[in-house]
Amino acid sequence: MKNLIAKIGRGFAYIYYLLVYRPIVTYESDEAKSAIKDGGSIIASNHVTYNDGPLLYTLFRNSGLLMAKDWADKKYLSWILEGSRIIPVNRFNMDLNWISAAREEISNGNNMIIFPEGHTSGDNIDEFKPGFAMLSVMTNAKIVPVYNDGEYHRCIGRRIRLYVGNPVSLSEDGKGLRADYLRQESAKVKDEILKIQKESMAW
Repeated sequence: MKNLIAKIGRGFAYIYYLLVYRPIVTYESDEAKSAIKDGGSIIASNHVTYNDGPLLYTLFRNSGLLMAKDWADKKYLSWILEGSRIIPVNRFNMDLNWISAAREEISNGNNMIIFPEGHTSGDNIDEFKPGFAMLSVMTNAKIVPVYNDGEYHRCIGRRIRLYVGNPVSLSEDGKGLRADYLRQESAKVKDEILKIQKESMAW
């Protein structure tokens, strides 16, 4: 029953975002499109507003979503979250409980949506936290960079656009769970999203 309610909630959210924000998803290549469609990838995106999570979760339907626990605990969201593939993570304390659930999602062939900044940053893109790189090391999942242009205009005005880049593989040299390696690889993915941001108008 919980799974059914979660599916219905996700379906309503999909219709809402489709009609209200009219999203356009642009893929850099067939490889980028296949990485999302085939599943088993980590989707790493910049974090503009609180709309980002629901938008990506409803558009990329074969995906789970990491959501801040302080949002997941809100009562008005509980009917959607129960039985869903949304994984709460405590962003204010050292919380690694999400890793096993995220690994299970990936092993089941689903993508995992993560916002590495850990908070909304508007037009700026802040430093990426390394949790998503650690998950990639543990699962060998490729990382799909997504740039969100943040143009959330209800019904009129410019449509919201997501730009999906080619999958990024972690460097094999020194690969592991060392803090310096994870920071290096996190920064590499952030640079890739900044590159997509710069080139998005030419896509």
